[in-house]
Amino acid sequence: MGSFKRSASCRSGPALLLGLAVAVAASTDPKTTTTTTSTTTATNAPLPRIGQCSWSRYGYPLPMGLDVCPLPVTDQSADYAPWSFPPFCVQAVDANDTTTATTYCVYTAQTFRGRGLSVISTPEMAANLVAALDDTRVPPRLRDHPASSMADRAVRAAAGPYVIKNVPPRGKGLMARRRVPKWEQALIGFPIMIARMDFLEVVAPAARKQLEDRALHQLPPAAQTAIMALAHGNRPIVDRDFVLEHIFRANIFGIEIADVSHFALQVEGSRINHECRPNTFWRYSQSSMAHEVVAFREINMGEEFTHSYVPLGLPHAERTEAISRWGFACSCPLCTASKQAIFASDIRRRRLAEIYQALESDAAEGLHTRDKIEALVKEMMLLINGEDLVVQLCEYYAAVARAYLSIEDFEEARYYAGQSEEFWIRYATEEHDNRDAVRELWTAIKTKEAEKLARRRRQEEAQSSEF
Repeated sequence: MGSFKRSASCRSGPALLLGLAVAVAASTDPKTTTTTTSTTTATNAPLPRIGQCSWSRYGYPLPMGLDVCPLPVTDQSADYAPWSFPPFCVQAVDANDTTTATTYCVYTAQTFRGRGLSVISTPEMAANLVAALDDTRVPPRLRDHPASSMADRAVRAAAGPYVIKNVPPRGKGLMARRRVPKWEQALIGFPIMIARMDFLEVVAPAARKQLEDRALHQLPPAAQTAIMALAHGNRPIVDRDFVLEHIFRANIFGIEIADVSHFALQVEGSRINHECRPNTFWRYSQSSMAHEVVAFREINMGEEFTHSYVPLGLPHAERTEAISRWGFACSCPLCTASKQAIFASDIRRRRLAEIYQALESDAAEGLHTRDKIEALVKEMMLLINGEDLVVQLCEYYAAVARAYLSIEDFEEARYYAGQSEEFWIRYATEEHDNRDAVRELWTAIKTKEAEKLARRRRQEEAQSSEF
């Protein structure tokens, strides 16, 4: 069994990932909301922004090559380009407020990245994807890489880094057919299906199945076969009418479209099996919809690609509970180590969390000293390296920067802020979802430094006026 989950690279909190698992696991339960086939367009009124698409509350710019904004389309629209079929839509009516309804539609682009893409979402969210449908959005370094599904077949055959093999008892997996250096892409793929997260909860089962069937059967036959060949998870399939949702449960990963949670299915990436100390991480580009699986370290020929399905850094009990939501028990070396080794690892991981909290809370309360920060950073680095959690430096470096800022050591604050930004880009691309926090950190450093300079000038002026 393989799965390709929400990127845990720079994040330590499990809430989003577990929420995704729970949402899909519960998706076959009857809901109190009602759903009807759409005859009108029922969407929330967008909030326009100057210089942006007037329908988009998220400020998305014009797509490349277009001089007008791509308008949201429904089954009532005369023109449904660039989609391959007219949208099929239903409306989910809030059981607590029958005057409120949300439109969910199926959109399919049959030629997307040479394989096809179906989207189950609201008209506004689908419109946000229009620009990314253009194949020219994929930069040549990703399009032509031997690991890319878009690369020429001969290139992939000659230099492709992986082959899909049976990996008992885990089902199929991706095995390295050559050495993959650290930081090189092990796989570059694109989603074949995307769905808005909440549609599993708010759309009634019968209508939900209609949407899912349309999304599947509007794809080319090869794409349909690839999806249905994916693992269903280790849980028994209770309702075979919802087999696609069982595939979702075992294989989806989380993305955001205009800050709204969605899940996606990527065929080859879904074959990557779990390990708590993986040898790959993945990053996602909203502009190209490319998913890069990148080597954490050098991967030897014949070694299996692995990825963590849960946030990195969790203690054993929390990992076990999180992984159980996906229907299997982890048998990786970290989870099957001796009780003493697991206990020692848990102590280190909990201490890392304590250090992070100390860096943040003492900075907020003005309790830091240089000696205290240096001691915490030294211990932090020993623990991070010992637990192979270097990826978490995205957030830990930012906490260190804020600690130094609290004692007005601007040189160290700038250094660690720069390190944090570099790690975010490395592990999550320049489109990472923490850009606002990074900008806020740089602004805080500049603001506080300017305040100190102004304070010094006032002191100097006061002293000079005394003479």
